[in-house]
Amino acid sequence: MTDKRVAGTVILHLQNGSKKFLVHSIEGKEELVCTDLLDNRTGLANILDYLKTEVKLDISHCHLVELTNGQTDQTSMPLFVFETTEQEQKSEIPLDYTWEEPHGFRKIIQDYEIEGMPLFE
Repeated sequence: MTDKRVAGTVILHLQNGSKKFLVHSIEGKEELVCTDLLDNRTGLANILDYLKTEVKLDISHCHLVELTNGQTDQTSMPLFVFETTEQEQKSEIPLDYTWEEPHGFRKIIQDYEIEGMPLFE
């Protein structure tokens, strides 16, 4: 294992037409979902496995819509953005993960220097 990390979020399209973003709540602070980047896997494989095993999402209904690069604490990490619908995600996510409103998500990503981050609204 290396000290490299990979990050991700999922855009949840709600039935009412609005969107929310998956974030990880750590000690009361919302952050991007991150995991270690294992040497024997791609970044995509690492984040998908994490979303499946830790967040309990049905990844067969998560579609990759964006890949960009972020930087935090002088460390570069890939950022994968997926999307899914409320109807396709039947199970509850663990309590330390939440679906954040777009304005809250924008505040979270301000802590990361993200190259070419599209405006998701």
